[in-house]
Amino acid sequence: MKLRLASIALILVGVGAVVLTVVGPVFGGSSSSAYTTSTVTTGTVSATSVATGTISPSTVYGLSFGVSPVIASSADTTSGVGGSTGSGSSSSGSLTWPVTAVSVTVGQSVTKGTTLATADATAAQLQLASVQATLASAQSKLTTDQAGPTALAKAQASNQLSQAENSYSQAVANRKITNQQNALTLSQAQAAVSAAQTAYNGDASAQNLAALQAAQSNLTTTQLKVSQSNQQAAQQVTSASLSETAAKLQYQNNTAPTASATVTADQALVASDQAAVNAAQLAVTDATLAAPADGLITAVNILPGVSAPSGYAIEESVGPMVATASFAESAITGLQVGQTATALITGPDVSVPGTLTQIVPVASSSSSGGSGSSVATYAVTVTLTDPPATVLSGMSATVTVTTASVANALRVPATALSGSASTGYTVEVVNANGSTSSVAVQVGVVTTSYVQITSGLSAGDTVVVGTSSTRSGTTTTTSGVNLNALTGSGPAGGAFLP
Repeated sequence: MKLRLASIALILVGVGAVVLTVVGPVFGGSSSSAYTTSTVTTGTVSATSVATGTISPSTVYGLSFGVSPVIASSADTTSGVGGSTGSGSSSSGSLTWPVTAVSVTVGQSVTKGTTLATADATAAQLQLASVQATLASAQSKLTTDQAGPTALAKAQASNQLSQAENSYSQAVANRKITNQQNALTLSQAQAAVSAAQTAYNGDASAQNLAALQAAQSNLTTTQLKVSQSNQQAAQQVTSASLSETAAKLQYQNNTAPTASATVTADQALVASDQAAVNAAQLAVTDATLAAPADGLITAVNILPGVSAPSGYAIEESVGPMVATASFAESAITGLQVGQTATALITGPDVSVPGTLTQIVPVASSSSSGGSGSSVATYAVTVTLTDPPATVLSGMSATVTVTTASVANALRVPATALSGSASTGYTVEVVNANGSTSSVAVQVGVVTTSYVQITSGLSAGDTVVVGTSSTRSGTTTTTSGVNLNALTGSGPAGGAFLP
């Protein structure tokens, strides 16, 4: 309430230049009364919302050796008041980066492409050579698999198959000859036993008995040898048959096109190795740090002769400065991207114009209201237009957003308005004879300073903005404004403030 009364007092001071006093009886007796009046004018009526916030750059780049610059913080992605720069980290693996030169200092303005620092790229170059060799091997295999078997490979496979087939045929032929020879040998041994048995039967002498026994022994030995020989011949045929089958399969493998799955796997490997080469090449290139855009150096975390630590080596703020403020939930519905705004920066005490460029649709914080209840706040970003060099990141600011504005509007001081949106608004008009009459009016934009009149009054009309009473030489001025009458919405739309 004190704040509202203070605002009314300021309003009365602001419109004092156009206020007139009309003396007329009000209460009678020993006192005299007068109306405090103002003239209906034309001008701009603007409604605003105000919040406190912080100045920051719209984007901060973090630069590390071996990788491309990354956005460390951005007003477009920050949810909450102000942005913060992360520590970041290099993605160039376990490479070390001995710093050879640093060309900038904190606070220095740089242009896009300016060399900021350099490092020794020996380790990165060795890594590049290694992954290039791996890529070359993968590409060679892919080329071979895509081309399929060569004429030489097909000829070699055909020759191997022919050899296996010949070997099998030879083994079969050898088995047949061996079987025949063994059969003849066995037959001869059996004939010898028969002859010896016949001789012994005719003369059972000791000599004939010894001959028969020798023939029988020879038959037994011959049978064993024949069996072993036949088995060896059969095994040779089996082995040759297996070799022939294997040769046929090998021939099919060596003469058939490469399977599509194999080619696909080769292609995936080549793509992976190519990505590794690109990253290694980028690491070599990024041994020299260059400014990604025009901006201001905000941090230098490296020294010549010392290997760069993890995290960002250099940080650069770029783009326009922004003011990020937290607006209460009661004000956020009247804010829209594209509305004009101003930021009164506390440090240099300058007011900078801007445009509302972002409203975070999720409450960033809550605070206790006057009744102890929580009030949600929403982060709003205003991009500043040409702020002076004295405006620095981290400074506090009062952000004022124009939520509604009407130029060449018919207007009266806010203290002249009575009523409400639900019951209707009226204004006391001073007639030519000095009397007053209540006139119903339609309003548009309503602010604590002026009210837009859309119908009911004309420019030059005199309206009552308050009364003053004089008693015993003392003048007391009272306002006729109904503070509650300024709440609600007017028929013309726009942002109406209590």
